[in-house]
Amino acid sequence: GGERATLANPRTCGAVRTVGELAPWSAPQTPDARPFSEIQIDEGCFGAQFAPSFLAGVRNVQAGSYGPFTMSMGRGEADQYLGRLEMRMPPGLLGRVSSVARCPEPQAEEGTCGPESRIGSAQVLLGPGTEPLAIDDGQVFLTGGYRGSPFGLSIVVPTVAGPYGLAGTNGKGAVVVRARVDVDSADAHVTIRSDPMPTTLDGIPLQLRLVTLDIDRPGFMFAPTNCARRSITGTLSSAEDANAAVSSPFQVGNCATLPFKPRLTALTQGRTSKATGASLHVRLVSGAGQANLAKVKVALPMQLPTRLTTLQRACTARAFDANPSTCPSTSVVGTATVSTPVLAHPLAGPAYLVSHGGAAFPDVEIVLQGEGVTVLLDGNTVIRRGVSASTFNAVPDVPVATFDLVLPQGPHSMLGANLPARARRSMCGQSLTMPSQIVGQNGAVLTQSTRIAVSGCPRRRRAGHAGRRRAVLRHHRRATARGGRG
Repeated sequence: GGERATLANPRTCGAVRTVGELAPWSAPQTPDARPFSEIQIDEGCFGAQFAPSFLAGVRNVQAGSYGPFTMSMGRGEADQYLGRLEMRMPPGLLGRVSSVARCPEPQAEEGTCGPESRIGSAQVLLGPGTEPLAIDDGQVFLTGGYRGSPFGLSIVVPTVAGPYGLAGTNGKGAVVVRARVDVDSADAHVTIRSDPMPTTLDGIPLQLRLVTLDIDRPGFMFAPTNCARRSITGTLSSAEDANAAVSSPFQVGNCATLPFKPRLTALTQGRTSKATGASLHVRLVSGAGQANLAKVKVALPMQLPTRLTTLQRACTARAFDANPSTCPSTSVVGTATVSTPVLAHPLAGPAYLVSHGGAAFPDVEIVLQGEGVTVLLDGNTVIRRGVSASTFNAVPDVPVATFDLVLPQGPHSMLGANLPARARRSMCGQSLTMPSQIVGQNGAVLTQSTRIAVSGCPRRRRAGHAGRRRAVLRHHRRATARGGRG
């Protein structure tokens, strides 16, 4: 007995049975005997208690900075065994998956991923008593899509205890636990959902006490650029399906020190028509190391009004929420493309006009997709006195290198042309400005009036220095021919 005893009692009360099998020399004529002994466990019993510990956070709390992320969950001896984890990250706390080669199948399932996919380490404490076994050389790998999610994790812990080695869940000396990694379509926050953690291995109760994941790959995890107080929340489930809500406070600092200098440009085609309307290409460029975008508002000039005939063909909110691809093609008014250092490839997709019930005007809903990720941008549209304004109030706290929105001409173009008769349906020569307001995640506000450039206009002939010199020479020659007069 005692703390260093070889055996431990079950954690719940009740009768437990020890069974023996005795074989006589007279077998098989004489059958084996199977005597048993029952023991009643009725002291120090643990019931349905499940109050696990949970702690998570980053080591570098500078807004927008890179640094390790650590999560630790544990249980006391009186608690039910750890089963599954669901952990929700705050918006903006992300990993740069473009910098890591994702481990493919079947290597991810077998726990044989290479170092190019490693993003961190794993440590576990297991077993009863005051001196549980510590295994600190586990590894965490980033994988491709898993169980319908765009990304996954393969957590591999070796099954070695001193001189003893077990086959593990993969048959190669390791326990492999998989997890899904989902990205929210509204604010791009990440949710991690693990598969069940094993409770026994080769007949040995593991009794997990503490699990720690340290995502420490350089240049992978980075902090948000919003300094609001948030939390890393989640749900821990026991092997007996008890659930416990867990939370760890989270906040970064020094957001005000981040620069915020995005550049907004716009372009429209010179030639317009009553049938095809007008076009607009808006581009937003943001440099590295800046605060991320939080809100963008633009107002179009009166020369570029929203076409009421197109508004009337907006998709219904019910159809859009069920599946945007079921919306009528007449509600698609453009396309958008976003490049971000988080992903290896841009996100791209259509821009829809969507009617939301009692709203006066349809919203511009942009569906961005790529690498299994879907992000929805909602642009609230208001039309007053012929001026159309769209406001994207909830831009995810994600670094954006470039954002392009193209509203082309066509029979169902979003924009028309409001021009005087003398313009002959041409934007050339028009003064087009687009008042805009861009707000950063750190609260910085950039207000400007963006000039809309016009393409396809004839070049104006301008007399430069060489032209003026030729004119002077011509005048000089004419004066010489008249005998020096002139």
